[in-house]
Amino acid sequence: MLIKLKRVFLFFCVVLVMGAIFGFSSQTYKQTMKTSNIITIPIENQVKKENLEFKSEKEKKVYLDKLKYKIDKTVRKGAHIFIFGILAVFLYLLCKSFGMEDADAIILTLVLCAVYAGSDEWHQKFVDGRTSQFIDVCADEFGAVIALIICRLLKKVKSDK
Repeated sequence: MLIKLKRVFLFFCVVLVMGAIFGFSSQTYKQTMKTSNIITIPIENQVKKENLEFKSEKEKKVYLDKLKYKIDKTVRKGAHIFIFGILAVFLYLLCKSFGMEDADAIILTLVLCAVYAGSDEWHQKFVDGRTSQFIDVCADEFGAVIALIICRLLKKVKSDK
């Protein structure tokens, strides 16, 4: 009974994370900018406070525009890595709850994450102002790989005690 409850909980978590990913992918470009600005603007403001020397206002503007672009790109790719890492953990635990061997659970988790990442990018093609990028699928899968490596390391540390 407890095992079935655990499976239901893990399945619910998988669906919840997939729903969150779908929700973020459904946002228009303007909406995604508002979301990422929650993180990027405080970083930009902190950098602007530093005493940076520029020869002209034009040079300063070019620098700040490039900085804004780099920060935004880093935050967005980081979000892909993070949320697909969470998805991978829940998928892996769900697979393990069915008694799958580690290698099988890892392979299935990576395949499912890749398929969902690809379908997520395809879905974005139909959202106003959004594009579909293979690099985002790679970031998603990278997040899944990192999360699974962490799971394996934690499992090893736990078994060594």
